[in-house]
Amino acid sequence: MKKLPYLLFLVFFLSISFNIYSQNIGLGFLFRPNITLGTAIVPTQNVEDSLKFGVNRFYANMVIPLNGKLKIDLKNINASFTQHFLTLNTGLRLPQGNLVEKDTKIYNFSAGITGVHANIRSGIWFYTLNGGIVQDVQKLNESSPFFTAAAAYIRVKGIYKHNIYGVALLYQYERFLPVPILGINRRYNKKWFLELLLPAQGAIRYQFSKKFKAGVLVGLGTFRAGVNPSTNIILPNLGGKGNLNLDYTSLKITSVAELKIKNGIFLSSELGISTVRSLSFLRTAKNEISFGASTVPYGAINLHIDLQKSKTSPISSRLFGNDF
Repeated sequence: MKKLPYLLFLVFFLSISFNIYSQNIGLGFLFRPNITLGTAIVPTQNVEDSLKFGVNRFYANMVIPLNGKLKIDLKNINASFTQHFLTLNTGLRLPQGNLVEKDTKIYNFSAGITGVHANIRSGIWFYTLNGGIVQDVQKLNESSPFFTAAAAYIRVKGIYKHNIYGVALLYQYERFLPVPILGINRRYNKKWFLELLLPAQGAIRYQFSKKFKAGVLVGLGTFRAGVNPSTNIILPNLGGKGNLNLDYTSLKITSVAELKIKNGIFLSSELGISTVRSLSFLRTAKNEISFGASTVPYGAINLHIDLQKSKTSPISSRLFGNDF
């Protein structure tokens, strides 16, 4: 019985800590139900000679809690909490310019299960398994599957002071890609927030007031899908006619502003550049043509709806879920 007060204190501490982590490590959207609706625009610009390319993107994401379980171990004076979530991601990309067939539409959809396990003795673990579809390279009216699996450990060094270590495995178009995950989360002087989640993104923000936060965001984006090339141009070294695989990667550097409309509703915007862009068309590994696309403007706007009407933003990181 002497252990009971101490254990109750640990359980209380675990509950408080869990809420702190969910709101401050940059992964808060995984811990409460929310909906995100957004659009991003990369305007059309020359990539080589008279060849032009741009892309408009529309997307919607949802996080739904499934089940949670609190376990108390009186014998070993320990407590743990496990929570699972259903994540849904859908999107539409509209390529612009004269490289692909006019009115081309690239769809994607994914669903997954994400879990978090918090233990007083062993710390906090995150894990996820996502599966989805994108347009097939060879048959544009059909879909090709992709999968993402990831796990990460958060080392807690203090409140607003966390280190993230993990690994992800991506599969798309019969290709596996392992990706290491490293991240940190820090708060300085109660106003400055630093969030790094490599290789996906990094951000530094300043809290101007309870309703307004602004800063700088750097993020890596990529997608791959089957497209029909434009009939008005000839792309050399691609081995004949037919569908092609479009592979696009870019680095965005933007200013970001976040405004709380009211509890549970947040509006965020980004304005900056898309740079270090790589644009490739390929039919096979030996039939490929690449363009080093120039730096262009970039803009995005997002509406975040926290279904629990929290005072803190559910703006998501890209550690879990996908951005294909």
